[in-house]
Amino acid sequence: MSQEKIKPVGEEQSDGNPSFSADEVGGVKQDMGKVALVISVLAVFLLVIFYYTVNSKVNEVSEQVGLIEETRSMVQDMDDRMDKSLGDVTQKVEQATQKVEQATQEVAAMDARIAELENLPGVVRNMVLGGMLEEMSQKADYVGTQVSPEQQEKLKQARELMRQVQQSIQEEEYIAIS
Repeated sequence: MSQEKIKPVGEEQSDGNPSFSADEVGGVKQDMGKVALVISVLAVFLLVIFYYTVNSKVNEVSEQVGLIEETRSMVQDMDDRMDKSLGDVTQKVEQATQKVEQATQEVAAMDARIAELENLPGVVRNMVLGGMLEEMSQKADYVGTQVSPEQQEKLKQARELMRQVQQSIQEEEYIAIS
């Protein structure tokens, strides 16, 4: 009896195929089911870990993309402000250039007038200078009505100096005519 119970597993039948008893096959099926269940639980556990890992990485990437977009927006704003500032500076430089050109033209006109005065004979030149001094004196009189008493006093002194210069020019003119 004991020999019948101890039978080598996979003992071959006469046709060459190993023979297994129903109990042996059922036990193996139960063991394989347990292994499949353990593998399934491990697979689910790994999928959960994989999901949370991927989800955290996606969140990190989303945050970084948000920072990149915010930085791009800031750079765009700075670029717009720089363009506006550059436009303002360019406009101011153009205005200053125009003013310099205008002043240059005025200086050139003044130089031309001075050159004309230098070319005039002495008497005519004295007459023109006397007229200019008279005109300046009249302008000083008008300005004197528009300013404070201290400034009026200074203008009075300036008018006196202009009168003296005008008198000196007239004397030169008289001497030159005589």
